[in-house]
Amino acid sequence: MGQNRAIMGEHLKNSALPRALSEVIGDMAELLQKEIKLTRTEVSEKISEKIRAGVWLSVTAGAGLIAVLMLVEALVFGIAASGLALHWSCLIVAAVMAVIATAAFFIGKADAGQSVTPTRSIHQMKQDFSTVKEQLT
Repeated sequence: MGQNRAIMGEHLKNSALPRALSEVIGDMAELLQKEIKLTRTEVSEKISEKIRAGVWLSVTAGAGLIAVLMLVEALVFGIAASGLALHWSCLIVAAVMAVIATAAFFIGKADAGQSVTPTRSIHQMKQDFSTVKEQLT
């Protein structure tokens, strides 16, 4: 009778271990799926930041082109005109456009400088895997 109890106890131990291991693996798979979803979301955010930076750099190019055209126009009117007003008005507009282009460039450059790597998700996955490792040992 005592031997039967020892065998049954051993059998229960052996059946609980696979069940617990199965639960841990299931939980780990679910956690991995959630981490992948979080990573996708983070990468999507980073990509939209890069797109926004591209838009700002496009604004920079457009404003810079306008500034150059206005400078050329100012030179043409300055040479052709006998009065001072037309020439100075073109230069003032060109200077304002140059300031706008400079501001847009620095905004775009700041947005473009951020990394696309999903650092939060990678850090979280490392923590999750170390936690699972600790539970398994």
